[in-house]
Amino acid sequence: MARPSGRAERIAALGELCRAGSIVHIGEAARQIGASEITIRRDLSVGAGGLVCLGGYVMRASEGAEGYSLTAAEASEAGAKEALAVRAAALIEPGDTVFLDCGTTTPYLAARVPQNARVTVVTQALNIAETVARLTGVNLILLAGIYHPETASFSSEEAVAMLGRINITKGFFSAAGVHETEGVTCFHFHEVPVKRAALARSRQPYLVCDGSKWGRLRPATYARLEEFEGWIGAPDRAA
Repeated sequence: MARPSGRAERIAALGELCRAGSIVHIGEAARQIGASEITIRRDLSVGAGGLVCLGGYVMRASEGAEGYSLTAAEASEAGAKEALAVRAAALIEPGDTVFLDCGTTTPYLAARVPQNARVTVVTQALNIAETVARLTGVNLILLAGIYHPETASFSSEEAVAMLGRINITKGFFSAAGVHETEGVTCFHFHEVPVKRAALARSRQPYLVCDGSKWGRLRPATYARLEEFEGWIGAPDRAA
């Protein structure tokens, strides 16, 4: 592609690369339109043309964190999320210490944690904590810190440090996208440190998300697929 002569032309060219929701690595975008990565970052610094540059990728703002609505996502595919929760809950055994990640599928799992089974639930998600707090005979550890309403979750260095002292038998992790080369991804970078710490402390980590996430790429990578013991909801092509 010929080098666009001005900012408007460059943004239009980037828009073509990101049509139909495609997400393009900034290096590839720079090569495609014949501009430098620095120029692209400068052009998109204020979200021009409905585009943003997040985590080294160029995408439409609706594909990035700005377009994520927890409320809207919670109401989507409720039946499928309930089915995944049933499968995940069957793995929880008496005496387990489980990590429940933030997200919109894991709250369904929280409601199915076995009661009076000496189970401890560790989470950074306020909506999950509210559900678990109402369960009988279930211990709750809430990883607190700065509250992020867009994910109803907390993040802090103290939460990461606390995870380093907890022995998690089973971890249940969410994802907004699972990409063949870039791994398991989420919308927000503040989620990554807690997810990584919980993953490292989980003897049996499981990915819990439906197969529609396969092939999707979100701004922040937090794991490789092979780091999980299993994927509950994996599509046939990724099995």
